[in-house]
Amino acid sequence: MRNITKLLIVTILVVCLLLSGCTQPSVGPSPAPADKNRIEKLVIGTTNKVEDPNINDYYFGTFTRQMSHNALVAIAASGDIVPELATSWDTTDLKTWIFHLTGNATWHDGVPLTAQDVKFTMDYRKKTDPNWKAVFGGLVSVEAPDNRTVVMTLNRPDFNFLTNLAVSRIFPEHIYKNVEDPKKFNTQDAWIGSGPYVLKSHDKATGLLHFEINDKYWGPKPAIDQIDVRYFSNTDTMMLAFQKGEIDAPYAYATGFSPFYVPRLLNDEDAGIMIQNNLGITNVLWFNENKSYMSDRAFRQAVSYAINYEEMKNIFTAGYGSIPSAGWVPNGTLYYKDTRALAYDVNKSKELLDAAGFKDTNGDGFRETPDGRKFQPVLSTRSDMADNVRAVEMLKKYLNAVGIDVQLKIVDRTSFSNLMDVDHTHEMALTRTTYWGMQMGAGYGSGYIDKQVYGWSMVNDSKFRSIVDTLKSTIDKDQRKTLAGQLQDYYADEMPAIAVYNMDIIQPYNKNYAGWVYNPYNGILGYETLFGLHKA
Repeated sequence: MRNITKLLIVTILVVCLLLSGCTQPSVGPSPAPADKNRIEKLVIGTTNKVEDPNINDYYFGTFTRQMSHNALVAIAASGDIVPELATSWDTTDLKTWIFHLTGNATWHDGVPLTAQDVKFTMDYRKKTDPNWKAVFGGLVSVEAPDNRTVVMTLNRPDFNFLTNLAVSRIFPEHIYKNVEDPKKFNTQDAWIGSGPYVLKSHDKATGLLHFEINDKYWGPKPAIDQIDVRYFSNTDTMMLAFQKGEIDAPYAYATGFSPFYVPRLLNDEDAGIMIQNNLGITNVLWFNENKSYMSDRAFRQAVSYAINYEEMKNIFTAGYGSIPSAGWVPNGTLYYKDTRALAYDVNKSKELLDAAGFKDTNGDGFRETPDGRKFQPVLSTRSDMADNVRAVEMLKKYLNAVGIDVQLKIVDRTSFSNLMDVDHTHEMALTRTTYWGMQMGAGYGSGYIDKQVYGWSMVNDSKFRSIVDTLKSTIDKDQRKTLAGQLQDYYADEMPAIAVYNMDIIQPYNKNYAGWVYNPYNGILGYETLFGLHKA
């Protein structure tokens, strides 16, 4: 299927994290089922609202990436990087990547898709996507020497480059070349892709997305004729609709659903439940080391001992979760290392704070900074994630108990993204990581930590930099294992982030259909489901 160099064969073998608990392995779209078992219409429920159908809208990208838009490569349910628009690729040094495109791909309007569209997309998104630098900051140039060849050159070797490309949709040059601001371009022309489905309508009032099969799709025929993505304002009403048979599955990007719903679903003969190992992390406490006192290692360690992890796990996961180690990379990750356990010890937390100079000098019950100023660190989280709001309230209680007068800042998803990804003005924050996010950068969550990537922890010290740079440039499996262990040891020692708890992926589905597959990146909306689902 692929004509690749010996170097890349090794790269593909280890480029992704191993996925535990797959319902079935897959390396790409399966043939569509026989017509008698085809599905006329699938209805997916979600609380992930598309605010505006333009390519910069977060959840619009989530749904269109798999259904209506292709990328050069894709992430399979097995965790492998597999061909999509690129049928093969070559590299000899992990710096220059040559991609060979399929010759029969077309856009929804019938215009042929060429290498020039790929070059245009990468250049265009560099100018218009505010998060571009975080993911593709090392991309120096993109060339299209002919219609089926793309050459991408990086400023340094990058073992994980294919992982980044797997989430980057390709857009038609003939549509976007005159669009200066993609955020204001939301007509049907803006929805044209090359994928197996065509977005036919978006009802802004209800949030309904309606997709229909692309009869001219260049690849295999999908298994479902129409797909509706129906928006719900909260999970309770969505789950009620699922039990009534109004939707075929609830969907939430990069996460599952609360164990609170499991007992009632177990009594529903039409409902199935997948339980998947979560290779993202449900909730992580982040420290922005660019902010005063967040750069103090003793302070971060003191916070780690103030948290009652067992209580958090029991309340939020109800037996479907775990407490990650201080190295915070999820168990099940390739080259996972069992670092020290996180511990709840209020007295040790207080001792560390005292030793670091954070003391209650005015007797009000809360500690001042080492230079005697009022200390009220701000802890931010997203308002659209109910568990996060409850979790930061519990963290506030724990930190108050050791004398830290933490202030909560609860904001909407867009404001939170600006806070964390763009402005980096947060002090502490609570939010999840995704499967793809744990692989970006050099892998092992480093992209979230690294100041040069997403930088939620804004770390840039020489020890960390050396590990990350070497990990990105080597393909030797033994060396990669050693470096991955060193990175996890660094997290456990320096604590730029604390994995508060991790919950398994709980994914309900309609048992009247067979062939549901959980993809680590796309969840149940991966190609494996779209091409293989059929009547039971």
